[in-house]
Amino acid sequence: MKDLVIFAASYLGPEGFGNDQTGLRAWPAPLAAAFQRHELAQLHWSLLFTSGPSRFARMDLMSRLGLMAAELLDAGLDGLPPERRERIGVCVETCAGSLATDVRFLRTPKPTLFTYTLPSTVIGEICIRYRLKGPVLCLVSDDVSGRHAIDEAIHWLQQGDADAYLCLGCEVIDREVPELLPWPKELPAVGWHAAALLLGARERKAREHPLVAGSLMAICQRLCARPKGG
Repeated sequence: MKDLVIFAASYLGPEGFGNDQTGLRAWPAPLAAAFQRHELAQLHWSLLFTSGPSRFARMDLMSRLGLMAAELLDAGLDGLPPERRERIGVCVETCAGSLATDVRFLRTPKPTLFTYTLPSTVIGEICIRYRLKGPVLCLVSDDVSGRHAIDEAIHWLQQGDADAYLCLGCEVIDREVPELLPWPKELPAVGWHAAALLLGARERKAREHPLVAGSLMAICQRLCARPKGG
């Protein structure tokens, strides 16, 4: 197996958004203040991109964050030929999963909410947008760092099940969830973020980063901390 590398990385959270090319950029001041308070009603596709999915407005926050992180990669996924799409897998790791949406559905059981009461729904939204057909996996873990997603992706790549793998760590811990459910004290009581990595075999392209040990979240934050070559 060839050496595995990171082709692209992205991150968005209360402190800002960006990828390994642009670096991390801060939200405009009014939005930054709201996002720090975990008020995410203004987290719209149009803040960062154009030509968004028609379903975006009715997605739950986990799917919104995951899809925005994938788009932030700026990795050209939407321009790949069909044969390449069939060999790109997706692995999502989450701690809180869809708990916030589950609570909303229990209070107001609507068909539009039911669609998002599975933490794996974000994978479906990503695969629909980029027409990816490789192997997929959703991990629900007690670790908010997303470290297991990379381990799984490496295993699948080494087995030859895919040529590239999109790893995603996505968390939306709503304020109500720790109050309504038994919640481990060691986990954050509130928070949100998403990070994405695109892994694959070395191709000697300009935009490649060595795959190093560490959690998905830490690697993404480090690569997005400043523009490549900065």
